[in-house]
Amino acid sequence: MKKIFAILAAVTLFTGAAQAQTAAPADTAQARLQLQQQRTANARATLNDQKNQSSSTSSAVADTKAQLKEQKRQLKEQQLAAKQARTQEKAAKQALQEEKKRTRAAKAATKVS
Repeated sequence: MKKIFAILAAVTLFTGAAQAQTAAPADTAQARLQLQQQRTANARATLNDQKNQSSSTSSAVADTKAQLKEQKRQLKEQQLAAKQARTQEKAAKQALQEEKKRTRAAKAATKVS
């Protein structure tokens, strides 16, 4: 009886040890799977952050382009206004010169008579 009990105890002990050894690789595989899932989740989060940053950068670039376009339009308006002012100034100078010529001619005509 003691021999049977000893054999059963030995079998139980060996079976428990075998189960412990097979459980360890399963736990290791589970741990590797969890680590891989965590890395995947981190990579997705990083990718989403990069997409958001890219989107905001693209939006900022578009805003800057729109501002630059508006500034160019305003510059063209100012250049056109300056050109018109120069033309008007030139016409005014020419009119003044003609007026002076007429005045001189009128003075000369009064002196002669």
